[in-house]
Amino acid sequence: MASKRHNYLLQILTVYTVISGIYGMNLVIHNWEGKIAWNKLSHYTIFEYIALFVALSGIIISTVMAIQAVRSYIRAKKRSKKNYL
Repeated sequence: MASKRHNYLLQILTVYTVISGIYGMNLVIHNWEGKIAWNKLSHYTIFEYIALFVALSGIIISTVMAIQAVRSYIRAKKRSKKNYL
């Protein structure tokens, strides 16, 4: 069961990486360099809005997953300390 869950997670992350690489890096990211010009947002095409959504959601999901991984690591270390003592 855990293996299946990890496979699904890997598949989702791979899809996010490919989509954000194709759209986000080529269409939206160049607007994030230096000072952000928010007025350009109103002139985005539908593909740029999709790229913006994918890029931002990818950043948010990656951050949440990193926080969960750190928490899990800390819990495992605490558990192993208790078992050792």
